[in-house]
Amino acid sequence: MRENEQSLAEWPFAVELAAMPQVWAALLELHVSGRDGRCVGCCSQVRIAPHWPCTLYRAAAQARRIAAGRP
Repeated sequence: MRENEQSLAEWPFAVELAAMPQVWAALLELHVSGRDGRCVGCCSQVRIAPHWPCTLYRAAAQARRIAAGRP
């Protein structure tokens, strides 16, 4: 396991999200890549959306792995 993967496995936000399947599922559904490679769910009128995968997508994906029992 790489160092970055280890830190994600212990990410407190993802650990908390793992107990809320409806929340992480909604985040995974909303935070997808647009045609320009930026997150559609992170749109804003005051700044450019981050490149995908965004932080919320990564947290939700990690929460899904934790909930499934595989960090």
